[in-house]
Amino acid sequence: MINTLLLLAFVLPVPLFGRRGGEQTDATAMKELRQVFAAMNISVTGDHPRCREPNLYSLYVRGSRQVVVCPRGDQSDTLRHEGWHAVQSLCLSGRPWLSRETIEQRLTGTARSELQAFVTANRWQREAEARVIASLKVNAYRVELEKACGLTDAQPSS
Repeated sequence: MINTLLLLAFVLPVPLFGRRGGEQTDATAMKELRQVFAAMNISVTGDHPRCREPNLYSLYVRGSRQVVVCPRGDQSDTLRHEGWHAVQSLCLSGRPWLSRETIEQRLTGTARSELQAFVTANRWQREAEARVIASLKVNAYRVELEKACGLTDAQPSS
């Protein structure tokens, strides 16, 4: 029975990383987030060939200043997640922002399970950190982004 369930999980399309169909995008949050990224010269687009992939919600185009948010799911949550990957690359040069202990404290059970099932050990910290930061409200997210990118002198929140 367990083997059948595991097989079905990989055969059936599964929305990853907490994004479920039918979630509504907070238009105000999306507008604010777009402004934050525009001020950092990071473009946010929903028009990308990979958005044709049915289970792809977003991506950060590594080595660029572009975040793609496909038109599905909660786009403001998606933008916070992929936007943080841009911050990790462009501002932090791949260094972790949150300690492993902080991440462990803030991860939800669902996030923890999905990370364990779908993310390799060498990418866990990066993905888990993006999940935790994406769960913040827009104002708190903006504060962390500004700190991480040196726009303020503050340190990571614990």
